[in-house]
Amino acid sequence: MDLYDADPRAVVRFLPGDLLAIAAFVLVGTLSHGTLTPQRYVNVLVPFAVGWVVVAPFAGAYDTGVRESSRAALLYGAASWLGADFLAQLLRGTPFFRGSADPQFFVVALVFCTIALTVARFLTLVVVDYRG
Repeated sequence: MDLYDADPRAVVRFLPGDLLAIAAFVLVGTLSHGTLTPQRYVNVLVPFAVGWVVVAPFAGAYDTGVRESSRAALLYGAASWLGADFLAQLLRGTPFFRGSADPQFFVVALVFCTIALTVARFLTLVVVDYRG
């Protein structure tokens, strides 16, 4: 595997569901905390989306292997989220985003968004298998 070995077909297959899972995670979080406003939602979403888009291609989430193996698609997606979550928390610790790099939030985001990404990738695989 090269440092950057993203397969464009894997990106097309998985990226929409991955971003939808991250957006849903942020939506549920802001709703559960009673802080849902358009500005707050975007402020929380952007660091996580940036973290995913920067880290996932380098961490193998869109490698050729994820198109060939369902297990690889799920495992690489979950593993990529670890780095993406870490980067997102670093971004949240900067003055550009309201919030902080709270270790507890890192763990919550790691657990629940990993679940969301795994479900999204599983559903993507089911749809791809169903469509042929």
